[in-house]
Amino acid sequence: MKIAVIGGVAAGTSAAARASRVEPEAEIVLFEKNKTISYAGCGLPYYISGVTTERSQLIMNTPEEFQENYGVEVRISHEVTAIYPEEKTLEFEDLVADRIGQEEYDKLIIATGARPMMPPIPGINFERVLPLRTVEDGDRIKRLSGDQNVKNVVIVGGGYIGLEMAEAFDRLGMEISLIEMQENVMPLVNRELAAKIEKHLQEKGINLITGEAVKEFVGDGDVSGVITDQDREIPADLVLFAIGVRPDTELAAEAGVELGVRNAIRVNHRMETNLRDHYACGDCAESINLVSNKPTWVPLGSTANKQGRVAGGNAAGGSNSHFGVLGTAITKVFDLTIATTGIKEEEAEEAGFSPVSLTVNVPNHAGYYPGFKNFVLRGVFDRNSGRLLGAEALGKSGVNKRIDVLASAIYSELTADDLFQLDLSYAPPYSTPKDAVAILGMVAGKKI
Repeated sequence: MKIAVIGGVAAGTSAAARASRVEPEAEIVLFEKNKTISYAGCGLPYYISGVTTERSQLIMNTPEEFQENYGVEVRISHEVTAIYPEEKTLEFEDLVADRIGQEEYDKLIIATGARPMMPPIPGINFERVLPLRTVEDGDRIKRLSGDQNVKNVVIVGGGYIGLEMAEAFDRLGMEISLIEMQENVMPLVNRELAAKIEKHLQEKGINLITGEAVKEFVGDGDVSGVITDQDREIPADLVLFAIGVRPDTELAAEAGVELGVRNAIRVNHRMETNLRDHYACGDCAESINLVSNKPTWVPLGSTANKQGRVAGGNAAGGSNSHFGVLGTAITKVFDLTIATTGIKEEEAEEAGFSPVSLTVNVPNHAGYYPGFKNFVLRGVFDRNSGRLLGAEALGKSGVNKRIDVLASAIYSELTADDLFQLDLSYAPPYSTPKDAVAILGMVAGKKI
């Protein structure tokens, strides 16, 4: 049996590695158009800032290591340009040798990922207007950040990447402006929490502009400024364009693979597409939201790893399932940690729930122990059943532990009363006798 994998990084390499374990006799070939196949994309901001000191620390496997460890033939700088599902062949271009070739397969795994959104704004093709998606992107931004002539940085987009890179550029001593088209940064969280993030950014000296979109990048030969739709001009020696990503699914669609939500590839719980023996996984594939039970698209490395493992195992003859996602995510912005899981009020209503939401200020640990800080915990519950549907947290300490407990609670369909009853660990450096999660459940139970 021959298994072809299109794309590396989290999903493609997970799929190839799992397939090699399930069926050691399978012939597996992985095509990757870039030179790196397995890297920690989420670590790029820390590499650029110097927190992560060596580029090699981000590389999980070199092509040679992966090939040796898993018996997978790795072809870097090979871009797949067409899939012919009836013939079970694909066409590729060797970007180094500049030649076209074909490859036959019995099973195909599509892990083409997502690509940065780069709309046709005048000047967006300037050399110093860059996205951050690949190691190569990180290398370019790090090189430019070290240029003494690069002092003013404009970040377009106030999502995860934009906020993490604001801290990264600040560590490098740059003057930073951040533009977000929506009224608040981090549109994925409640406005009350977003306002706290914005205040923190301004306290750190970030020039924050919300409710304005970029109209044009200006410059003579390269970017020197950004003009918004309110005709505000901001000086820029470097622009990080981070308004989001979209599934890279044109190749699959041209082959007859059905697309679903947000034009991600429609798959079932086995990661099978509508075409027999053709699988998809990672940032190019949709998933199921475990609360609303509706298709969703969540481009996260954790999801990509799970989906890749399922797709690879099944392509090799196994029987595995990917149950779905909650969209659990967390990020650090200077001194704050922001995290979210589950669904928001609007999604809950659309899914047929009767949502009740509340926000509580809770202690990270005992007040008499050094480092005491309150943080914000927000929950969305169903009024009829008391079930926890979603949660958000923001603070300087204690966030990561609680969001993971709450994600587990949502997964297990626990109620407000269940949260109060959970037997969570307690010691003064870590919690209070009545943990933050228990407090949320107690207050929610009263409100319901």
